Amino acid sequence: MVDNNTWSTEYSSVDMRAVRLVEKKWGIQFPSEYINFIQKYHGAEPVQRTLNINGKKVMFSSFLTFIAFDDLDILDVYNEQKNSLPLNHFPFAIDEEGNLFCFNFSNLPDPSIIYVETIRSDNPLHTYIAADFTEFIQQFN
Repeated sequence: MVDNNTWSTEYSSVDMRAVRLVEKKWGIQFPSEYINFIQKYHGAEPVQRTLNINGKKVMFSSFLTFIAFDDLDILDVYNEQKNSLPLNHFPFAIDEEGNLFCFNFSNLPDPSIIYVETIRSDNPLHTYIAADFTEFIQQFN
């Protein structure tokens, strides 16, 4: 995976048992590119934060964590937002406003990446942004 960004994290290495527990709970298997990424950059924030989504600049915040009761815990974020998410969409990152970047597992086993604007919306917007995790990572500028 080509990644021209610099990532920083204050989190320790991801506990793969926690990752597998989330996969089992959701009935999915995360893409290997994502697993490889979070093993190095668990809860990471990028230096280059800007994403262009349908002509709108979105400021990426960070990847969600696999640490129970953390502010960015992937299960807590999902449980708080699941009523705003389409079926088979699971968050893995968040922007600076609190909107979500999700894996769309509607077409198993290779999920696409969807941006879900959950903040300030009674009817959240869902925008396709990448065919896979690698393409998503390459979009930062």
